Amino acid sequence: MELRHLRYFVAVGEEEHFGRAAERLHVVQPALTRQIRQLEEEIGCALFERLKRGVRLTEAGKSFLDGARRLLADLGRSVDRTRLIAEGKVGCLRVGFSDTATYSGELSSILHKFRARWPDVRLELFPSSSVVAGEQLRRREVDVAFVYVAPTDLCELKTHTISVERWVLALPRAHPLVKSKRVKLGDLTREPFVWFPRSVAPPLHDRVLAACHAAGLTLNIVQEVNNPTTMLSLVASGIGDVHHHVGGENEAGQRCAEAGRRPAGHGRAVCYLEG
Repeated sequence: MELRHLRYFVAVGEEEHFGRAAERLHVVQPALTRQIRQLEEEIGCALFERLKRGVRLTEAGKSFLDGARRLLADLGRSVDRTRLIAEGKVGCLRVGFSDTATYSGELSSILHKFRARWPDVRLELFPSSSVVAGEQLRRREVDVAFVYVAPTDLCELKTHTISVERWVLALPRAHPLVKSKRVKLGDLTREPFVWFPRSVAPPLHDRVLAACHAAGLTLNIVQEVNNPTTMLSLVASGIGDVHHHVGGENEAGQRCAEAGRRPAGHGRAVCYLEG
């Protein structure tokens, strides 16, 4: 039994006439009659009663018509879904992202637009670090990753810059440098720093330290913390200073900007960092 047998049978069953069914299918009537007879022989029973003008479904034919319609409908839906999957309109998209990639607001905006455009695509989100997200891409555990710094050892991947953020210096509110609108790296000699571990983003970590070294500054790192909010809290408590990246009117930038307006003794201040 082939698909054309089912299509031919459904057409004849709905038209109750070989001639009209042949016109609908764009085939010659003798070929259609022959295909229906082959189908009846394969099933082992008559599906139609032959009348002087047209045909009429037998009880077995009526039952088979319902099943044939369902099979063809299911097949049609499967074909349509396969095409949509191939076009990326349905299915699943696995998204890896580092925590720092969420601060600018770009990621949430992109995901919102994606859902609006492709509502039938399921999003699976995997928060991690830039390094982990890169490895997930390498192992094909995610389809796309949003990272703060692209891993340098993944040259086979394509990258696209979404936004560029600036760096600022967070200081305890009572620090003498708070009154300065611009702070040079050289002004931070011997200052204690709260910093992030190299394992989180090796390229970024090394680049910033190299820039500091070129300016004659060797960071005195007294505490390593991965979470920026924790970093700023430690700075507010006087543990150390921190270089922090902010971008435009994003959440992290607003947290930094608001910090300088908190009550004395519990606040922190932010200055632009100048090399």
